[in-house]
This record gives sequence, C-alpha cells and structure tokens, in this order.
Amino acid sequence: MGWRRALSENWEDYVTYLTRIHLFVIIINGLIVLSQWIPLGVTLRDWREDTKNIVRPQLHVDNTDTCQNGAPNAPANAENIWHTVQGELRSRLGERVHKSWTGQLSLQSENEHSVALTAPSRFVASRIEGKYGDLVRTLWAGHDARDVEICACADVQASKPNLTSVNSHVHGIAGSPSSRSRGARAGSNTHFQPVAVSSTGAPVGSSTGSSTGPSTGMPHKDAENRRDRFTFENFVVGPSNELAFAVARRIASSSECLYNPVLIHGPHGMGKTHLLYAIKAAALAQNPNRIVKLISAENFVASFVQSVRAQGRSEIDAFKASLRDVDLLIIDDAHFIADKPGSQEELLHTLIALVDDGKQILLASDRHPHAINKASERLKSYLCGGLLCDIGACDYELRLRILDRLIERRRNNGYPSLAMPQNARDHLAARINATPRDLEGAFSQVVARLEFLGRPLTLESVQEALAHSRYSSNTRPTVDKIQRACAKEFNISMDEILSKRRARAIARPRQVAMYLSKMLTTRSLPDIGRRFGGRDHTTVIHAVKRIDALRSEDSALNTSIEAVIEVLKG
Repeated sequence: MGWRRALSENWEDYVTYLTRIHLFVIIINGLIVLSQWIPLGVTLRDWREDTKNIVRPQLHVDNTDTCQNGAPNAPANAENIWHTVQGELRSRLGERVHKSWTGQLSLQSENEHSVALTAPSRFVASRIEGKYGDLVRTLWAGHDARDVEICACADVQASKPNLTSVNSHVHGIAGSPSSRSRGARAGSNTHFQPVAVSSTGAPVGSSTGSSTGPSTGMPHKDAENRRDRFTFENFVVGPSNELAFAVARRIASSSECLYNPVLIHGPHGMGKTHLLYAIKAAALAQNPNRIVKLISAENFVASFVQSVRAQGRSEIDAFKASLRDVDLLIIDDAHFIADKPGSQEELLHTLIALVDDGKQILLASDRHPHAINKASERLKSYLCGGLLCDIGACDYELRLRILDRLIERRRNNGYPSLAMPQNARDHLAARINATPRDLEGAFSQVVARLEFLGRPLTLESVQEALAHSRYSSNTRPTVDKIQRACAKEFNISMDEILSKRRARAIARPRQVAMYLSKMLTTRSLPDIGRRFGGRDHTTVIHAVKRIDALRSEDSALNTSIEAVIEVLKG
C-alpha cells in the first residue's frame, strides 16, 4: 500500500519527466533526418541560398537579340534549370535508377530554341530516350519552353560547329554571371541541329559502333583503301573454293538466312578475308541501309576485355549492342576467340542471339570447328549445325588463272608492258604448289628482279629467283596437307581423321598422318597433337612408334605410306 501512496503523491512529477524524454527523442530523430537531407559541410545559410538559386533560376536576357528583334524575354538559364530537373528526377526515379541512367546526362549546349543533353555513349542515350525521355522533357517543360534533345557525346562532337558548348558538369550552384553572359551571347548566334537517337542507340542515318550503315564512320581510310581490291570480281574461282564463293555471293545479295551460321574454313592465305570484305562491299552496294559489321577476332577480344574492365554495366551493354544491333555480322579468324574462355562464351551468346533474331552470321577460321583448340563442345556443335564451307588447296589450273590475274593487276598499276612467257608461267604455277598468298609472294619476288635489276622475265630468271627461296623443291609439306593426302589415300574424310573415333579403319590412317607430320615437318609433338583434334603429345609418340614398327611388318601399309609421300613431294 505504501508504493501506491507514493505514486499518487508524485504522479505529476513522473508525467513531466516522461514528457521531457519524449520531446528529447523527437528532437534527436529530427536532427538525424535533417543531417541526411542537408549535405555534410554545408551550412544552413548556404543551403538556403542554393535552394533559392535552384527554385528561382535567374533569367538571362540577350541584350543584342532584344535590341534587334525587340523580344522582351530570353530563355531561362539552362544550368539552373537542369540542376532542378536532376533533383526532380532523383526524387521520381530513386537514387539508384537516377545514378545508373538519367544521372549520366550532362548539359552540353543550348540556344533560344532547344537544349542538348548528352550521354556518354549511344547505347545509354538510346536507353534514356526510350524509357525516360518523356519524363525528362515533361520536367523540363515545367521550367522552360525550349525543346530537349538527348544524344551521345560522339554525335555532338560530329556536329560540333553547330553547337554552343556550356559547362557540362553542374554541381548544384549555377555558374557566374559572366560565364552565363558569354554562353547566352554565343547561343544567340548559333542554330543547334540536334542528332536524333534511334532505337539502337545510334544517330538516325548512322550505325552502331564500327558497323557500316548508310552514313556510318568507316575504318581508317588508308586501311580501307588497301581492301578495295577485295571484291567478287577480283576473286579467282576454282573447284577448291567454288562453294564458298557461291555462298558468299548469296549472303551479300539476299537478306534471307537459309543457312545460319556460315563458317568458311581453310588454311591461311586461301582467300577467306578476301571473301569477307567482298561480301561487305557487295551487301552495302546493293542495300545501303543494311547494317553490316566486319570485325576481326583480335578486335572482338580486345573490345570485350575493355568492356569488362570498365566500371559499370553500360560499357558491357554497349559492346553487346554493337554486335547484335546489325543485319549481318562477319567475324574473321574466329578460331582466335575460342582460345579465350570468356570471349568464347560471349561469342556463343552473340551467335545464339543473332540466329534467334533472324540475323545472318558469317565466320572465317583456319580450321574445322572440331580442330579448334580449347573450343567448347557446345560452340563446336553450334558451328557445325550451320553451313561449313571448306576452301581447299589450289590445283594447277587455278594457280595459272591466279597468275594471269596478278599480271593483269600489275599492268594496271604502272607496268603496262609487263609480259611473262608461257613456259615461265607454267614453271611458276607448277613450283608454287601452295596457297594463293604464297603464289602472289613468289610472283612479286620475280617481278622485283625485273624492276630493280632490269632482268627480263624468262624461264631462267624465274628459276633463279626461286632457287634459294622457300619455294624450292625441298619445301616441307604442312600438317593440313598431310592430313588431306592421308584421307584421300585411305578413302576417309577429314572429319573422321580429326574425330575421336577409334575404329581401326580410321585410327590407322590418323596414326599414319601423325607419323608423317613428325617425319616431314618441323612441328613439335604437342603442336601436332593439337592439330589432330586437340590430342595429347603422348598420343603422337605412340602413333609414331606404332607406324614405324608396322612399316616393316605390313607391306600394304608401307606401300600406302610411300604413295602419300610421293603425293606430298608433288
């Protein structure tokens, strides 16, 4: 009973004490909220002044225009308006979305009719235009009547003479009056022509990245001129490349994807790059609006690595868009990408995305998909599911026609009187039993003697020029040539030689090819194993020992090996 009496006597004191505690808690919570609202290190007076500048942007009147045109008012200062709009965007979209997208916009230029906001890339500009463009314009219209154009920095640089640059990095407080005056005076005499952004993130009338469209930026002019001769008209067709040539013409002339993807494979110097550039030139000549992108594997890997190392997701998205927002994607030396696991995965996803969208993909490689080192089984299967076009070795007749084309081209480029006797042509075509690139190199070596030493083109001069070159009679065969010779001798296909099958009818010719590759070439054992479907060097050692023992025991096998050697000697 005593505690009840004590509580009733001191009740008013307890209520007063609890009320004070409650008020103290409310004040603390209010200070915490206020500290998060007002930036650290900014006094209340400064914050109020900045708020006044933001809420009531100062208007600048161009005295020159007012005197000349009699206009009573000029557009409001864009820097203050843009800072206000950024705050409204942040509150509407949230800090995370604003920082990822609309926060990347910066005020680039202004005049009396329009204002330009720039994004760091065409991809970002496209996304902002598609998802937040209407919101940005609506918020801007609440402060200013001028039109708002969203474009990429690259597009602004391309049309720089038509722009009035302003401070693009606004950090809350408007620029000084003198700087605003200079910007307004410059803007009064400028007619800004905005660059519209398409759904692919590129300006209308141009393409994305290094793609080639109606008026896109091409590669370096000198580099492109060196490829001008790579046309279908300059490509010499023969039995070894007629399928690849016919498929290339079909891809260039038609937008239908009957075969997808298409892989052209063959040794170096067989004309694969020639066909790729010919497809690009013919496709654009027939349809200038067709977006064609030709990229080498080296550039593919470098761009992918650069996008991964960059901060943020926008660079990766821009890289993906540059490859997928096209009508025709052409990749040269695709086997190089397969050696990089990360780039290989990106290549596979790009192929799948383009095929699903009905876009054409064309790749070139120096080997069959099953012989590409470190390529995943999924990538091999996907490539083999399309159309494979093999470019084989040139026969004698094709080499003669290539020589005729080389002579004709040299006559058109400063040597109108160039002539080569028929016996010299026959000897050169017969001796250079290699790739068209090798044949062109030997021809240049022969013609150089005529140009610099004044020696006539005769059979003797051709023989002398080739006597101490790599085209002499003791030229070593390549592993690919040995594989093809063994496949022909034992009546099996190249795919079977490179496969994992262990049936004796296939394994024995494969062992013979490994044996001859070791005996007739300078390739190392691991290198030979990789060229036989990625096998280990111990498999090559076993094959060499096995065939070496069988040659003395099996006369029929030894006869077949001798026949292959004679074919390789030419």
